[in-house]
Amino acid sequence: SVAYILSMEFLQLSQSRSGKDDPNFYDLKDAFFLQGPDPIGRDAVCPRDGRPGCAMVDVLQRVHRRQCTHFLSWAWSYSVSLVRSAIRSWMD
Repeated sequence: SVAYILSMEFLQLSQSRSGKDDPNFYDLKDAFFLQGPDPIGRDAVCPRDGRPGCAMVDVLQRVHRRQCTHFLSWAWSYSVSLVRSAIRSWMD
């Protein structure tokens, strides 16, 4: 959800997993899903296919998961701060 992307929880997760103050989404790909001892969603069962491993959205707290109303696309080289700033501007 937009609320989750704008939350301190997401910012802190991004920073702690990547080791960077303002990671881009290339940095987060490895830090969230591919490297390290605890890839996000690795041990959860996917609600769509019933197999191990799922998307990040599937492991978020229920308050951050709802029916999608908008599609957000960005370039992987965009930083977290740029995406968060753009979302804030869009909401205003």
